[in-house]
Amino acid sequence: SPLGSATVVPAGITALQQAQTVADSAMPGSELAAAFARFAAPGITTHSIEFEGGSGLLLIAVDMEMLQATIVGADGGRRVGLTAREALADFDLELIIGSSFVSELNSISPVGLLQVEGQMISELQRHGYTRVLGVREQRLGVVSIHEYHRGMFDSAMQVGPGVVEAGLLDISDRDLQRPRYFRTIVATCGSTAMLGASQVPMNLYSVGKRFLEFASEAGMTCDEVVNLAGDREVVLAMASADRQQMVYLGHPGTSKAGLVGFRRP
Repeated sequence: SPLGSATVVPAGITALQQAQTVADSAMPGSELAAAFARFAAPGITTHSIEFEGGSGLLLIAVDMEMLQATIVGADGGRRVGLTAREALADFDLELIIGSSFVSELNSISPVGLLQVEGQMISELQRHGYTRVLGVREQRLGVVSIHEYHRGMFDSAMQVGPGVVEAGLLDISDRDLQRPRYFRTIVATCGSTAMLGASQVPMNLYSVGKRFLEFASEAGMTCDEVVNLAGDREVVLAMASADRQQMVYLGHPGTSKAGLVGFRRP
C-alpha cells in the first residue's frame, strides 16, 4: 500500500543524461555499496555498516575542503521540484541526498522551511521538525528552529528530529517501539559532511547509535546528525566520473521539493 511504510525502495545504476525506466526492485546491498564506492571521486569516501548481519547503513564522507554544499529544488519560479537525475545533471552536482519534508507522499509542497539561494519557498514552522540544515559559504550547518533567523543561511531546509545533538545521541530507545522506515541523515563532522542512507527500514535510534559507534571507531567528532525525509521520499545518488551514469538508492525519477547536493568549486 502506498500509505504504509515501504519494504523496498529502488536501487541500482541508470543513465544520468536521459530518463530510463527504473525497476521497483533493489540492487542487493553489498553490490550497491560497491557501486557507490566505484563511482566515488576524490574527496568522497564510502563506507558500509552491516546491520543485524545484513545490509544496513550506507555512509558517504564528503571532504568540504574539496566539494561545496548547496540546496536545490523548488525555486519559486519555473521549478516546482527536482528529481535526483535532474539535480545531478542540471546543477553539475556529483552527489545528492534528500529529501525535504512534504505534505504527502510524492508531493512537492514543502512542509516547514525551504530556502533556496536566498529565495524563501516555504516559511519556518515553529512546531514539528526541530532542526534547520543550512548552507552558508558552501558549508553545512545545523541549528535548532529556535536559533534560526532569516539571513543565517543562503539556503536552508527544516529537518528533524536531531538524531545527535552536541555530539550526544538525542533519540530515546522508546523509538525502537515505533515503525521502521528507510532513512536519510546528514551529519556535520568538522570539515567533513557525513551522509547516510539506510538500505533497509530502520529505527532512528538504531541509526544514531550505530553511526556514533562508527564515528568513534573512525576517530571522528560529529556534533550534529539530523534526519531528512524518509521512506519513499529517501534518495541518495552519485554521478559517475564521465557523467554518463548515476548510482542511486531511492527513486531517481520522482520530484522532490528540496535536495542537498555537492559539487566541485
